[in-house]
Amino acid sequence: MSLSGKQIAAVNVNRFNDWIADREAAEDWKNYIRIGKLNRTQIAGECQFALTVFRQNPAIKSALASLEARLRDCGILPDQKTAQKAAKAVVEATALASDKRLQSQLAAANHRIKQLEEQNAVRKEEIKSLRASLTKLKHLDQHLSTTGRLLHP
Repeated sequence: MSLSGKQIAAVNVNRFNDWIADREAAEDWKNYIRIGKLNRTQIAGECQFALTVFRQNPAIKSALASLEARLRDCGILPDQKTAQKAAKAVVEATALASDKRLQSQLAAANHRIKQLEEQNAVRKEEIKSLRASLTKLKHLDQHLSTTGRLLHP
């Protein structure tokens, strides 16, 4: 027997409330803080529901907002400005790391292109030399086949 949407929502609310009670008992809120707010991915995993529940279930959305406000009032979570600064710093650090990674990849690609261009130039010279030798050998072969004599170089 499958549950209806309302029943699933109620089960999720109960799981979330149980999770809050467990955190209250353990007093380990700091383990769940990420970028100035509670880590929704970690909470959803422990409550065994999808991350989208925080946006789609109004009761959980409200309970989470109330919980975070209470934790801010207690000094466990930083205030909104500090949280926003932390989030901005994380975004900037991520962007900087991404830029560095891209620059490194670009430098590696440019190095590889330079190597390939050098190899290509070497091969072109080798082909040019081999073509010259082929032309000379064709001339010797033609002379030999028509006269029966070998030319002395």
